[in-house]
Amino acid sequence: MALILAALLGAFFCLVGVAMIWAPGNAVQAFGIDPSHMAADIGLMPALGVRDIALGLIVFGLAVARQARATGAVLLALSLVPLGDFVIAAKSLGATAAVRHLIALPVTLILGLVLARRPT
Repeated sequence: MALILAALLGAFFCLVGVAMIWAPGNAVQAFGIDPSHMAADIGLMPALGVRDIALGLIVFGLAVARQARATGAVLLALSLVPLGDFVIAAKSLGATAAVRHLIALPVTLILGLVLARRPT
């Protein structure tokens, strides 16, 4: 079950990445930042999209290959992404408004710990 959840999480990361490439203005708004404040930086969203697609494919690929411990290790490392996104968004929105970026943190930590501790 944990590997299925990890595969779904990887697919979700890929979808988020596609959204950042396909419609960067909408992705910035979904991130919680007013795109009019980011006129010069909105060009960076496709780069973040590629990052999310690559990370999603890694998680998805390891989960589908049934590599539980490797998937868990990657998810634990990926726990840094929501923390970084929170810090970035908090600079623009304030910590209270940016807290939604931490939603993925318990998911990646718990799922990562469950999978990383799985016996081989």
